[in-house]
Amino acid sequence: MKKIYFLNFLLVCLFTTGCQDYLEEENRSNIVSEQYYATAEGYEKLVNASYATLRTAYNEPWLYMAGTDLFVEGRDVQPKGISEYRDLTPEEAAVEVFYRNTYNAIQVCNTALYFNDKTASTPNVASRKGEVQFLRAYYYFLLVQHFGGVALVTDYFKEPQAQFARNSAEEVYTFIINEMKAALALVPESQLEFGRISQRAIRHFLAKVYLTRGYETFGSSTDFTEAASLADAAIAQQPLAIPFEDLFYPGNERNAEVLFSIQYDPGSIANPQTGGNNQNYWFGPYMGGQGAVQGYPQRAYRLVPTMYLFDVYTQNDARFDATFMIEYYQRYYDYYDKKTERASLNVRYYYAPKWANSPEAIEAWKAADPTHRSAAQVIPYSPAWEATNSTTFDNATPAIKKFDDPKAAFGSSSSTRDIYLARLGETYLIAAEAYLKLGDNTTAAQRINEVRRRAAKPGAEMAMLINPGDITIDFILDERARELAGEYLRWFDLKRTGTLVDRTKLYNRDIRNWFNQGIDPFQGSDGAFKVLRPIPSRALILNEGEFEQNPGYK
Repeated sequence: MKKIYFLNFLLVCLFTTGCQDYLEEENRSNIVSEQYYATAEGYEKLVNASYATLRTAYNEPWLYMAGTDLFVEGRDVQPKGISEYRDLTPEEAAVEVFYRNTYNAIQVCNTALYFNDKTASTPNVASRKGEVQFLRAYYYFLLVQHFGGVALVTDYFKEPQAQFARNSAEEVYTFIINEMKAALALVPESQLEFGRISQRAIRHFLAKVYLTRGYETFGSSTDFTEAASLADAAIAQQPLAIPFEDLFYPGNERNAEVLFSIQYDPGSIANPQTGGNNQNYWFGPYMGGQGAVQGYPQRAYRLVPTMYLFDVYTQNDARFDATFMIEYYQRYYDYYDKKTERASLNVRYYYAPKWANSPEAIEAWKAADPTHRSAAQVIPYSPAWEATNSTTFDNATPAIKKFDDPKAAFGSSSSTRDIYLARLGETYLIAAEAYLKLGDNTTAAQRINEVRRRAAKPGAEMAMLINPGDITIDFILDERARELAGEYLRWFDLKRTGTLVDRTKLYNRDIRNWFNQGIDPFQGSDGAFKVLRPIPSRALILNEGEFEQNPGYK
């Protein structure tokens, strides 16, 4: 008997206002879709749709970045359950939306795999199968990190299914690894079309899967061995040669260090204010109400950097200036639009970093160019950079500029810059973490030093290098903060390394406040700790099979 697995929201009519009408509409289109997907053109579009579902999985940042040591609630509210854990329940909307979107994406992949051997013969049909296998496995990797064991839905359903059983986390990891290995054998080493998954990108993600499984109770040291080997194979002896700021400079998303990214094409966006992504929207302060006129981005003031994130950089690290907008010209976007004229532009705001924060240092900064700096509003480094809901100043904290899009319309979902999911700098850090777990600090230091060599300001290369004895898991997490701030990875990093509670208690103001009141916000009503997300209530209600809620949410 074919085993039926857990919940695809699309198939059980979750979030539809008229379940029966929705299903009838689907059934009416089924014959047409089967005929079309069996054509070469239709199948290519189905595969492309599998890629496009990545946009919905990364539509909002909460499950990736909120409630971590890097970002805290600013002037505007975050979902409290996600950002502070105490109020996290199975009714949390952000979790529900992510769960639904991810399973809907999996069903698109299942459909593409079902039609792979039914489509008209094309030269790329084997590679396309590998691409979709990888994407489906990647979605399960997202799910297992957030929820632990989930249901492995691998069938293409033509009719609604409402009874699903839960697989163990160990089973899900085995599935992910087997699927990614199968995909590795089908896709080419490199793709002619930028954005399609390649062998090199799969090696990067397989390394991360093995690294993550190695921390689990069912993992083993061989997982770290595999992670190190695969990460090194993905690195392929390529040095980090692109300056950090250039790596993120608008328009440079298709560079040699990007292994895989979510693609956005301005030509495919129907509404320029709402059809893009919002990575440029979340990480920084609100800048006022005339951005469309005065040339600055709309920012949410909802995910602002913690003092830890500001403090983790040193004056020798070029990534600080490349990550934050420290000198804000009269028009914010003049930084990009008038790149060659910066020396002649007036500075409107200057955020003095902690190593240049004394009155003498600020006066020296002004004196270096009094014509263009003397009228600047200086916002010196202080705890006020970590904005709160009582912050009244619109530009109280430096904005993260890595994701700026000067071509975007003024709006929250208007960027058409690609979202990086895998890049070479992280591959080096994956390798370093794996070698640390294997007890090989010498090789771990070599991998980290390649990252820090590129990050050094001119003349500071030697000062940035570290020794094998410097490396701990906390050091690696610090380095990942410096290198990867805002890149939708941090919650996974803390969850993987078992440091989520300790590091948020230490560095996240809102979570620390709970502990200061004698309340552990991670402790659920059943005494268990909320280190996994809750299975959404609606998933459990609609499921007619046996499916347990995660600990902490009984």
